Amino acid sequence: MEVHAHTHTERKKWTHYLWEFLMLFLAVFCGFLAENQREHYIEHKRAKSLAASLLNDLQKDTMQLNMLQAWREKRKLLLDSFYLLLASPPSKMDRRIFYGFLTQASGGLTFSQSTGTINQLKNAGYLRYFNDNKLLNDIADYEFWIQDFKSDEAIDYKWVTEKLGDFVAFNLDNSINEKIIVENIYPEGIGIQFYTPDGLHNLKAIINELRMGNYVMLKDQVPHLKRKVEGLMKYLHDEYGPK
Repeated sequence: MEVHAHTHTERKKWTHYLWEFLMLFLAVFCGFLAENQREHYIEHKRAKSLAASLLNDLQKDTMQLNMLQAWREKRKLLLDSFYLLLASPPSKMDRRIFYGFLTQASGGLTFSQSTGTINQLKNAGYLRYFNDNKLLNDIADYEFWIQDFKSDEAIDYKWVTEKLGDFVAFNLDNSINEKIIVENIYPEGIGIQFYTPDGLHNLKAIINELRMGNYVMLKDQVPHLKRKVEGLMKYLHDEYGPK
């Protein structure tokens, strides 16, 4: 009769398997935490970079608004002086002064927003890097007021390019205008001749409308938009600037 020897292996206790499971779980969980922390660091770093870029764009906007404010201050003096000149009879107006005022009144300067970073934030989905409702609301508010600003600016510019431009084309000697534009030669002497009897009245109405539009932009729109951009810049600097 054969005798078989059986090799007995000791079965592992259930606590051993539990320990292995816990070790595996901890390894996976720690890896997840590390990856999450890495992504958070990258997103925070990207947010600071975007904030710095946006701050740079807003500084450019501020420079433009300062230039616009200075230009509109000078324009106020010009339009007021022109309006006073138009109170004189056309036969007594100095031609050089009249055409000088008319040429300057026909010029324009408009605001052009630096949109590079804001377009990235909106179109490339980079807004997700900012978990900051106040910043997002402030950016949306700034964009709204820029559109309002540019709407009023467009109305003012339309009076210059269309109303005043049409008046010059149909009520004054075009040969004189050509010499001024092409050769920078202004007429000398006294007396302005309008093609239509109501030419002076129409010009006064146009210049007065330009005065009112310039007043709104100078005293309301430009300062208001400057306050918006300055507030946004301060928040960006305080929250995302160098610590």
